[in-house]
Amino acid sequence: MNKKGMTLVEVIISVGLISVVMLFLFNLLLDMQYENSHASYLKENQVNRATIIKTVEEDLMNNTLNEVKIVRNSSNTVIRFDYTTFVKELTVMADRISYEGETWLIETNGNDEAYYDFENIKVNPERNIDSCSYNLNIDSDGDGVCNYNCDTNNNGVLDESEKSTVNETFKSCSSFKYYKITIPAITGSEDNVIDDIEFFYIGKTT
Repeated sequence: MNKKGMTLVEVIISVGLISVVMLFLFNLLLDMQYENSHASYLKENQVNRATIIKTVEEDLMNNTLNEVKIVRNSSNTVIRFDYTTFVKELTVMADRISYEGETWLIETNGNDEAYYDFENIKVNPERNIDSCSYNLNIDSDGDGVCNYNCDTNNNGVLDESEKSTVNETFKSCSSFKYYKITIPAITGSEDNVIDDIEFFYIGKTT
C-alpha cells in the first residue's frame, strides 16, 4: 500500500513560504498605517507652504523691491524686504514662519522630524540682467560714412573686430533686478526639495 504524506523538508519549505508571505503582509500593513498617520499633517504642511508663498509673492508682484536683507539670530532668521515705500519682514523659526501678523506652524506627528532649516536660508546675490543694444552705423559728421558703432559686415550686431568704433553714448540698456530666496524644509530624515519654500522677484532697477 502506497502511503502519501509530507516529509520534514516539505514542512520546512511550507513554513518558510508562509513566513515570507506573512512578513510581506506585515510590512504592507505598517506602510499603510504610516501613510495614513502622515497624510493629515503632510497635507496641512503643503497648504501652509502654498499660503506662505502666495502671501509673500503678492507683495513681491505688486511692489517695487529695492533690496533683500538677511538677519540671522540664534533662534530665527529674519528676511527683510525693503520696498520703495515700506518694509516687511518674514521671520523663520524651526517650527514656524511669521509674516505680517500671520503665523504658520510646521506640522509633525511626533515621530518624524519636521522643521525649517532657518540657519541655511539662501538668498542669491542680487543679479542685474542687462539687455543692451547699440544704435548701429552712426554718421556723426554727416558725410555719409559711419563713424561709430559700424556694423561693417551688416549682421546686426557689433562683433569683436568692429568694437574699436564703439561709442557708449549710442547704447540703450534695460536693466532688471532678480532675487531667488529659498527656505529649506526638513521633513522626515532629509531635505525634501518639494517641501522647500521659494520666492522669486524680478523687476526693474530703481
